[in-house]
Amino acid sequence: MFKLSLLVGILFFLLSPSKAVGQNLESDSYRIRMGNFNMTSGTKTSTNYSLTDTVGQTAAEYFSGTGYFVQAGFQYLYTLFDFSFSVSSLLADLGTATSGTFASANHTLIVSAPGQGYSVTALAVTPLTNAQNSTIPDTACDNTSCTETDAEVWTNTSVFGFGYNISGHDAAADFTDATYFRPFPSLSAAEPPATVMTSIQAGQNRTATVTYRLNVSPTQAAGNYSTQIIYTATPVY
Repeated sequence: MFKLSLLVGILFFLLSPSKAVGQNLESDSYRIRMGNFNMTSGTKTSTNYSLTDTVGQTAAEYFSGTGYFVQAGFQYLYTLFDFSFSVSSLLADLGTATSGTFASANHTLIVSAPGQGYSVTALAVTPLTNAQNSTIPDTACDNTSCTETDAEVWTNTSVFGFGYNISGHDAAADFTDATYFRPFPSLSAAEPPATVMTSIQAGQNRTATVTYRLNVSPTQAAGNYSTQIIYTATPVY
C-alpha cells in the first residue's frame, strides 16, 4: 500500500508581440505613434454593439510571409481580453494505490489567448520518486507503444506505471478518447516538453481536463511518491 501525491507547478510565459515601428511624432503636448494618419480608428460601443475600426488606412490587415508578419490597423493594437493561464489546483493527490487497480486524480487547465493562438506544454521534473530514491516507471500502455508525444490505449490493469490523459478544448489530437494515455517527458532525463493543448485561433476560457493515472507493481517499494509537473503556456501573436 502506498500514499502517493503529485505536486503540480506552473511555469508561465507571457510574450510581448513583435512590432513594426513607423514614424514617431511628438511634442510637449502630443505623441503620434502610428505610421499613417487615419480618418478615424478606435472602439465604438452602444447598448447593442461593440465595434473596433480603422478607416482611411491604405491596408488594414494581417500580412505574413517567410520570416515576417505585419499587423496593420488599430485592431492589432487593441486587445479584447488579456492572455491568461490557470490550473484549478496545484496538488493532485493519487491517494493510496493497490497493485492491479488504477488510481487517478485530475484537474483543469484554463487558457485565454487573444492573438493567433497558443500552446501549453507539460514536463515532469523527475519520475514519481520516494525518499529512498525508488521510482515508479512510466506507463508503456497496453501494447508498449505509447510515447511522450503519442498516446495509446491503457486499460489493462496488469500494465503498471504512471501516465496521463487530457480531454477538452484544443487537447492534443492523439488523445482520441478517455482510454488513451501518455507518459510524461522528464526534465531529469533531458527530454523536451510535450504539447498537451494547442490552437491557431484566439479563444477565451479554453478548458481541458488532465487525468493522472497510476498502477503499481506488486514488487514496488512502499513509500510516499511525488513529482512536479511543469506546465508552460505560450501565446502566439
